[in-house]
Amino acid sequence: MMKLSSNQLIGERGELLAGERAMSMGFAFDQKGRLETGVDGMLELRDPRTGRMLAKWVGAQIKTTESDRYSYEDDNGFQYLLDPDHLVYWRDSNLPLIIVLVRLSTSEMYWKQVDAGAASEPRRLHFDKTADRFDRKAADRIAALCIERDKLGTYVPPMLSGEGVHVNMLSVVLPEKIFVATSLFASGRDAIGELEGDAPFDWVIRNRRFISFRDPDETSLMSVLDEGTVETVETTAISASDDFDDENAFIELLARTLRVQFDDKLSFDKESRSLYFRAKAMNKGWRYPYRSLINETSALVVSPWVRKKDGKIGNVRHHAFVPRFHRIGDDWFMTVTPTFVFTRDGYRPHHFASDLLSGKKKLEKNAAVRGQFLMWRYLLTAKDDAQADLLTAPVERGPLGFEAIEPIQMPVAVPEDAWKKEDPNAKSMEDDEWLL
Repeated sequence: MMKLSSNQLIGERGELLAGERAMSMGFAFDQKGRLETGVDGMLELRDPRTGRMLAKWVGAQIKTTESDRYSYEDDNGFQYLLDPDHLVYWRDSNLPLIIVLVRLSTSEMYWKQVDAGAASEPRRLHFDKTADRFDRKAADRIAALCIERDKLGTYVPPMLSGEGVHVNMLSVVLPEKIFVATSLFASGRDAIGELEGDAPFDWVIRNRRFISFRDPDETSLMSVLDEGTVETVETTAISASDDFDDENAFIELLARTLRVQFDDKLSFDKESRSLYFRAKAMNKGWRYPYRSLINETSALVVSPWVRKKDGKIGNVRHHAFVPRFHRIGDDWFMTVTPTFVFTRDGYRPHHFASDLLSGKKKLEKNAAVRGQFLMWRYLLTAKDDAQADLLTAPVERGPLGFEAIEPIQMPVAVPEDAWKKEDPNAKSMEDDEWLL
């Protein structure tokens, strides 16, 4: 009588599921079949952009259970004991080998290189349920096993195709009209002495020409203008001009208008040319609530640092960004470069601000910089009602508008996880502080 045991069915199901998962990760999977003696299948690397097969293989031993728990299993991980005969067999392999554990009842799959055990206990493998999942995120780490480290220049392409990259740039929405007039003074520096203390400064005077998005008739600015010369013209007459002086004057006007528009929250640092969150009280921090890509969150945008030796405030760190305006064709954009400003108490400049900034920048990782940009993007692009929802107070904005630019879809994903595993200096470069 011909029979097929439950263990045979479970094993076959596990191999089929693992093979399907491997192919969804971008690998070709070749199941070995009846002649298997410790390697159930071969994963061959494939370039996801071109489809070209790379003639680089990783062997896989697949172990399947219906629903049993593994040794010392909890929510974070478990241990698995390799078969001693298999371990001896694998040691002579000329290919990298992994073991894939499959649990049918939950469709969980985990992987590990077979020689990842400690030297004192090579049979015992420790699995992390987050880091060691057998899924798309593991593709580059598995592919990295094929790099021949004794040959310079050995390379495998990224296995994951397509990821969104955020550009640290916003589109500037300009008002339709701009005010132009003849000034009694040659420059803004000459005119400032004649203005009252409460006069706005979102204007530019160059070569006796005054430009502003604000109507000067409603302000004390008329004291420095030639009466009867104020005109309202299309903004494009200056913003789209090919004249070099016009473009520079317009960039200065955009920068000044931005500072006035957000002066309810932000101050201007002359040394770094950056806008930074203003402290609400001396030596006090505060959080800014905003909406990230998915969830509502908050950032400690003003953060006092207390010295351990005496409990006094050593410095106050303010989140900041450097705005730069660029014209592309007839359209205007603003780049947002995240940075920090350091003060002594939230108001007075710190004597060693540049040293503190240099030290902080050395610790920053890509995710932290991206998080800061997303916060600034929310502040700059959020509509009045959205700001009121989170800040409980309506926000009246000025003439400039800002719109987010959609992420650029890259042809391949950067294999950061694989690099982190392989780079011997990765641990020392980690930043223990998540900036946002």
